[in-house]
Amino acid sequence: MRRVDAAGLEIGDDQPPRIMGVLNVSKESPYKPSVFDDAGEAAAFVDEALIGEGADIVDVGLESANKRLDVLSAEEELDRLDTAVETIQSVSGDAVFSIETRYAEVAEAALNAGFDMVNDICGFADSEMPVVCREYDVAVGKMASPPDLTRPGAVDDVDWADAKSPEWAAQADYVDRIYEALTQNGFTDKTIVDPAFGGWSEAKTTEDDRETFRRLREFRGFGLPILVSINRKNFLRELADRSTDEALPVSLAATSMAVERGAHVVRTHDVTETVDAATIGAAFTERRETVGDDVTVSELDVRESREVERHLERIGSERRDGEPFVGSVFEVQGLDAKATDRLVTAAAETGAVVRAGDGSLLLGGRRDALSDLADHLEAAGELETVTDALRN
Repeated sequence: MRRVDAAGLEIGDDQPPRIMGVLNVSKESPYKPSVFDDAGEAAAFVDEALIGEGADIVDVGLESANKRLDVLSAEEELDRLDTAVETIQSVSGDAVFSIETRYAEVAEAALNAGFDMVNDICGFADSEMPVVCREYDVAVGKMASPPDLTRPGAVDDVDWADAKSPEWAAQADYVDRIYEALTQNGFTDKTIVDPAFGGWSEAKTTEDDRETFRRLREFRGFGLPILVSINRKNFLRELADRSTDEALPVSLAATSMAVERGAHVVRTHDVTETVDAATIGAAFTERRETVGDDVTVSELDVRESREVERHLERIGSERRDGEPFVGSVFEVQGLDAKATDRLVTAAAETGAVVRAGDGSLLLGGRRDALSDLADHLEAAGELETVTDALRN
């Protein structure tokens, strides 16, 4: 899993979950407690209710992304940027400041004015966005979205038969479409992926969001940190029959589950409570890393074969059947060709499974097979880092 440095804030498996508090300078935004048009009042809110309550990142929105509202142009967003810039310059607390926008020129202007990272709600639909983020060497949240600046998050509005193929479209489910949408225009080295929870299109259902949440571990297949925005969302509220005002408890339950399933950044309006919920989720994760002199072994925390298949695709393995791996799965990086051959031979003798890719390999199988493999490697006195990982 790649670690991302967001202006000095490390985001990844070996770091605490990061909390992204929300500030809006958009009068049309529906969550009024976070909306300000006065920079002084906004700065006080950030210091007291966001940074003061534990937010690591402050995400500043220039417009509402509500599908029922007109989309602002880049020029209209830029007209609002002065308030956002004056706000962050007036804040006394320490945080990473993120600008939420779909436009590369707005992102560049914000970065030049003191913002630290970008939250792109249209997932690089503006093809210049990754160019700008690479040039400024900043972290960027990339939300799954069509290649259309007017339709953030609305992956069901894509003609997938044309975008991919009729055959792919016929067999792909909603999570497949979200996953594919995230790949448009690629990734930067500091991309954080966002599976786009929420009602972004009329075609999307709350069950689509629930299925995405159930399968959140699949998005670890990108090898990039994951951002979730699930605070008081309909797909959670419906389950408990709660209004938005009553929905904090269901949001917190889901936050713990999201972190346990692999989320690294949680975007929220309820900072204090979300910090606690994320802390509990992090305490019960099953991801760990074993580092040797030249070799790194990461346990991938997978539950289903399709999760393994996402990782096999990422590393470029020619064989992508995940079923033999289910049990425990490790990614091994740093082995030379001779060491890889020795591991493949030992795995074959003990019933473990190895699939090689570009620069790394996946090792997995039943726990008894992996235990036998550890015994075999230990007896042979080789691949000590792999042995240690299997023993832990």
